[in-house]
Parts: sequence; C-alpha cells; structure tokens
Amino acid sequence: MMVIAIVSLVAYNIFIFFYLKRLFPLKREHWLYYAAAIALNIGAFLISDIWDLHQIGVFLILGSTLLIFKLLFRMKGLQVLCTGGMYMFSLYSSRGIIVSLYAIILKNSIAGVLRNEVYYYTIIVLAVLYSMLIFTLIRKTIVPLDKMKQLLCNREQLKFAVIYLFLLIIYLLLVNDGRFWGIRPLWFSTLYLISFTMGKLGLLFVLNHTIRVSVLMEYELHTRQLQEQLERQIRHYKSYQRYTESFRAFKHDYKDMMASVKTLIKNHENEKAVKLIDDIHDTMQKSVLVHKTYSNNVLLDAVLQDAANTCEENHIRFSSFIYLPLDMILSELHIIRIFANVLNNAIEACCKVPALERFIEITSSGNQDWTMIEVANSFNGEVILAGEELKTTKKNKDFHGLGLNIIKDIIESMGGLVWIDADQDKRVFTIKLHIPQASQEKPS
Repeated sequence: MMVIAIVSLVAYNIFIFFYLKRLFPLKREHWLYYAAAIALNIGAFLISDIWDLHQIGVFLILGSTLLIFKLLFRMKGLQVLCTGGMYMFSLYSSRGIIVSLYAIILKNSIAGVLRNEVYYYTIIVLAVLYSMLIFTLIRKTIVPLDKMKQLLCNREQLKFAVIYLFLLIIYLLLVNDGRFWGIRPLWFSTLYLISFTMGKLGLLFVLNHTIRVSVLMEYELHTRQLQEQLERQIRHYKSYQRYTESFRAFKHDYKDMMASVKTLIKNHENEKAVKLIDDIHDTMQKSVLVHKTYSNNVLLDAVLQDAANTCEENHIRFSSFIYLPLDMILSELHIIRIFANVLNNAIEACCKVPALERFIEITSSGNQDWTMIEVANSFNGEVILAGEELKTTKKNKDFHGLGLNIIKDIIESMGGLVWIDADQDKRVFTIKLHIPQASQEKPS
C-alpha cells in the first residue's frame, strides 16, 4: 500500500505542476528538474512518515513545496506562499475529512485508525483523489484560471488570502493534536470532521471573496482608463480642430500675400519682397498652431499628445516618437492600458524632482521579430523593494500596484518581456518593453 500511496502523491505533484504552468512562466523547462522536485517532495513525505513527525512533518513537506515552487516557476513571495499553502492545505484537509469518516464508520478513534497501516496508506490515496477532484471542480466553477491570475496579481487581496490560509492550517494542526488527548472518540471524530470540512468551505469563501474584489478592482481600473482615454481623444480632436482652423485662417490670406510678393518681384523690388516673405513666415509661426506627431499609430499619438500637454504644464521636457508596425499584436485596449500606465507613472515621478531635472524620453526600435520601446524619466531616487520586485511609492497602492502588474501581464502573455531599471545614482528610471511581432506570438 505504501507504494500505491507514493504513486498517488507523484500523480498529485504532476497534477499541480501542470496547473501552475498555466499560471506562471517557467524558470526551468527540462523534465529532469520536475522529476528532481517530485523526488524532493516525496522524500520529505517519507521522512515525515518514517520518523512519525506529525506537525513538524507537515511543515517539512510545506517547506519543500515552497522551495520547489520558487525554483521552478517565476513567482513572487506571496504567490509562492499562496500556491504552496493551498497545495498543503488541500491535501491535509482532505486527509482529515476521510480519516474522520473512517473513524466514525469503524467506531474507532482517529489515532487507532491511523495506526493501522492499510487504513493509513488507503486514506492517503483517497485524500489525493479527493483533493484532485475538488480542485478540478473548484477550478471550473469558483476559481477559473483567468480569475486566479487576477487574484495572484492583486497584492493586498493575495496577502489577506495567504494570512487566512496559514491561520487555517495552524488551527487544523491544533485540532489534530486532540487525537492524543484521549477525548471521547465519536465526539472528537465528529468535531474533527466538522473542523476540516468547515476549513475547506471557509477557504472557498475567502477565495471567492478575494477573487471578486480583485476582479472588481481591475474592472474599476479598466473603466477609469477608458474614461481617461475618451477625455484624451476629445482633447486630441479639439487640438487638431484648432490647428485646422488656424491653418484655414492663414490660408485665407495666403493667396493675397503671395500675389503681393509676385507683384514686388515683377517690379524688381526684391528687398521688399524678401521682407514680405519674412513677415509671412513670422505670421505663419505665430498664427498657425504646430501639431506635432508622436506616433504613427493614431490612438497612441492621442495618448502621447495628452502626455506632452501635461508635461508642458508641469515643466517636464518631453521627447517621443514611437513607431508601431501595422501587424503589431497589441490591441487598441492594450495600447491604452500599457502606455497610459507607463506615462502616468513617469509624469508623477518627474513631478517629485526639481523642474530643471524633469524629463521623459521615449524611443523605439525594432526588427522583423521584435519591437522595442524604451521610456526613461527622472525620479527622486527613492526605491522600495518588495522581495525582488519594485514596489510603488504612491498612496493608492492597490490600484497603482495593479497597474504595474497589468503592464507585465499583457506583455508577457504575448511572449514579450518587460525590463525595469531604477538607477539611484543617476536618478533615471527606465522601463523597456520588448513586444514580439504577430508572427512571433506564442500560443496560449
């Protein structure tokens, strides 16, 4: 039975690995790494089983799981704790439910059931199967893949879920301790069953709540960005309208002025003609509004036009031209969400430094496979690190942290890369977006 139990645990690990591959980028892809990871996890289980470590064994298996997830997948600290904790909780709570049912049906104590080797390993196999079944049902109903990604990107909601998850694990460990205290078997087995069942239901409730909040927060951010973009478009059209009207007014007088120049040249009054041409040029510079173009993409140009106007108001030097290929895989919505976030962050960072030091420079380059866009701006040199990640210094951390994650999520989901560098000595913040062309898009 022990061999069957080990095989079931191997299957559980493979099942979880395939799920995590759909949530996170891989650090290592060769199958040998995954085989070694499973061996490490099974080794932790065997040590716990042979030495009868009880609670220490739970933390040993949990620790090995956290280490494995960190080494195999590109996860942040909270994401490692969440996925590793759920891995352990799912298995442990399923085992608790099944062992309590065994005890009630057999009219034996939980400790007595677990001392029977056949029962012990059968319970492990059933716990694995039950965990996989519940996990599959939950994934298709309460926690679909896209919503789970939204939760994993929302730091505050994820933190709440992780704290609740680990408090729940500690509570169930304390309940499990009761089997050594000689409490009435039937009463304790019933309490055990209720505790572990309510633990599962409680976690489902918290996951459902945190996911709903994360979805609503992203929806609110999305709506806000669309409203801001609509305002940008209106300002952009009004600016273009003023440019058109000023040019039309200049054109109205242009024929008369050129006729005068022609007459002066015919009469050999060249000096007066030159002076009149200079006057026409000066009039054009003063009367006709200059309409700069910042991108070959109309929508992105509107975003950049608005950013340029904001920079002018805040005395920020702004230079930009972004060329987007016609076959770019970015949708219009992606363009708004990426560049609105990048530019808003850059402008706010610039406003924290003296006026003479403020600048935003945007450049782009590309080849047949990639488009590279670099945004550099001045900042005050203050950087907050959360693990290996840069953390926002803004007051509204929920939305701004979410916005930064959205940028990475969009680019990386297309097979692209986001590179961030905060040079504290030069006080220059740089973000580079590497976006694949349509032919390079990776299938999801």
